[in-house]
Amino acid sequence: ETGDALIEINVEDHRYFERDGDDVRLTLPVTIDEAVLGAKILVPTLDGPVTMTIPAGSNADTTFRLKGKGFPQQSEELARPLGDQFVVLKIVLPPKADESFAKLVKKWANKNPYDVRADFS
Repeated sequence: ETGDALIEINVEDHRYFERDGDDVRLTLPVTIDEAVLGAKILVPTLDGPVTMTIPAGSNADTTFRLKGKGFPQQSEELARPLGDQFVVLKIVLPPKADESFAKLVKKWANKNPYDVRADFS
């Protein structure tokens, strides 16, 4: 018999990509040394890994845009054929910091105090 076919498609969440319209968001773990000293690292994209430069002194939650690395546009009103990929840095401490690392951080902190919660008072 002829008729309409109803098909239901379920799309599961990806392990590290998050869709935002035509754009893609990725939270990227980086080491302390990559954030402080800067680095060139491979970043996964929908089309495969690309090299991205992390500038020295990058902070957690810093966001970078990889132009044209998102999904094809869903609306013909948009001027861009592809969305972008936004990469948000997440600084991750080593799984087990040894005593020398702790001493280094303590020595640095004593010479370079700063208040990250000054706006909270």
